[in-house]
Amino acid sequence: MRKTIKKMMALVIAMVMVLAMSTMAMAAGEGSLTVKNSEEGVTYNLYRILDLTGQDTDTTDEDDSYDAVVYKLNAKWTAFWTTGAGAGYIQPTNVVDDETGIGLPTINIDGTIKYINITESNRVAFTNAAMAYAIDTPVTEDTSTPGDADGEDIALTGLDLGYWLMIPVDMTDEKTNPLTTGSIASLTSTIPDSDIYVKATKPTVTKTDDVVSADIGQTVSYTLNGKVPNTSGTTTFKYILSDTLSSGLTLNHDVAISIAGTPVATATAAEWITYSTTGFTIDIPVTNYQNNKGGAIVVTYTAVVNENAIVNDNETNSAKVQYGRNPGDLEESIPVEEELYSANIEIVKYTGDDSTTGTKLPNAVFALMNSESKYYHWVEATGTEGQDDYVAAHVEWVTVTGAPTSGTANVTDAQAKALADATTITKKTTGADGTERFDGIKDGTYYLVEVAAPDGYNRLDKPQAVTVTGTNVDDENHIENTAYAGQEEFDEAVDAIAAVQNNSGSVLPSTGGIGTTLFYVIGAILVLGAGILLVTRRRMNAN
Repeated sequence: MRKTIKKMMALVIAMVMVLAMSTMAMAAGEGSLTVKNSEEGVTYNLYRILDLTGQDTDTTDEDDSYDAVVYKLNAKWTAFWTTGAGAGYIQPTNVVDDETGIGLPTINIDGTIKYINITESNRVAFTNAAMAYAIDTPVTEDTSTPGDADGEDIALTGLDLGYWLMIPVDMTDEKTNPLTTGSIASLTSTIPDSDIYVKATKPTVTKTDDVVSADIGQTVSYTLNGKVPNTSGTTTFKYILSDTLSSGLTLNHDVAISIAGTPVATATAAEWITYSTTGFTIDIPVTNYQNNKGGAIVVTYTAVVNENAIVNDNETNSAKVQYGRNPGDLEESIPVEEELYSANIEIVKYTGDDSTTGTKLPNAVFALMNSESKYYHWVEATGTEGQDDYVAAHVEWVTVTGAPTSGTANVTDAQAKALADATTITKKTTGADGTERFDGIKDGTYYLVEVAAPDGYNRLDKPQAVTVTGTNVDDENHIENTAYAGQEEFDEAVDAIAAVQNNSGSVLPSTGGIGTTLFYVIGAILVLGAGILLVTRRRMNAN
């Protein structure tokens, strides 16, 4: 009898276990993933690389997460797990963690229970292997989502339960946060609701120059900064840096590259660089530098400000990076612009109380002195452009012996003559409209020295100061230099207008002029009056 009871109890227990297992298997259902830290302009592809069933065995807590899960092969990924790279993460024996007492997850492969050996130590390698399979096979994603414009979380609901892989399309730069693990892809299980974190961002490039403004002919240095992308999962990744210059800049063919602090050999760099009439591109084989993922890519070069900058509002360099796994359909970063300007000083020579309404004066001669007591000299271009003998037009600043060296002291006649006689400087003479210009100069304080005044006017006894200045700021349009807040026209706010007033003196009286004539007139009147008086008296006496 007791034996019969024991058999019946054993059968009941077995049936309960079967029912429990059946209940667990029936808990397939749906789950959700919340994509964290998404980015506008990025597409996130998600792949269910394993199916999953789960059960919340602890009904006493408020946590609805599954406490027990079973993984199963997904039809689209069977080859990966059985004959592909994933097979290396399946083993026939279990391994139990000594500290937690938890063993490896199980999986049924062709009727045999095996164990999934994905741990903290090999998680990055596995993620990259799965990403490579998804990209190279290729496997169709189970779902995808664009990044949110405001960086908000994206909730993906109604998903089949499983082990999910998320790959950001053509994103290569790992985010600098604790979740970054050496892979740009992410893994998580829907149990049933889980977060999945974005670990990569779009490649970008930054750009700086060493000046805000420049003289015509001045050499300006530029630096581009990017970083070696993580191209795990593909061998065909393209990474092309490009820079386009405006017409007021002449590129020197001196581009130099360093990667992770090591200069790239000149001969090697030359194979990557393609120069054009307006700039250059650099096709960097970043897949060869995966040992330096995240390392700095630094590109330096120089350009000369040419005479086109006289009429241009500003000189702009626009840099960007094009990237992607498909050479025929590359993504493109937002271009970043670096601006500088070359300004002009415009003289308005006038007489009267107001430079606008006053009479404009021609034939006033000026020299321009900088804060180093040197004088402006415009040098015209010589030679044949593109040949070794070519020298572009440029501004020089030269010392003139005997000329004024102070911006505040009186200018003597001898000093004015020294400037008038100087052949190594460029002097400007106002035209019929009373104006003239000194072109192509950088920010600074300058002094207009009047060498000769118009006929009938006095030469200025002191230099007149004029300041050229702009500002250097970043704004949301990725433009570094703008003239002044609220100004739409860059050049107008930077060019300096110097209103120079001259006054004529009154004419001194001359001997032999109106004074003598006056005496003659008065004398004649007196003589005439005396004659009339004499005649009148004689007539009175006769009567």
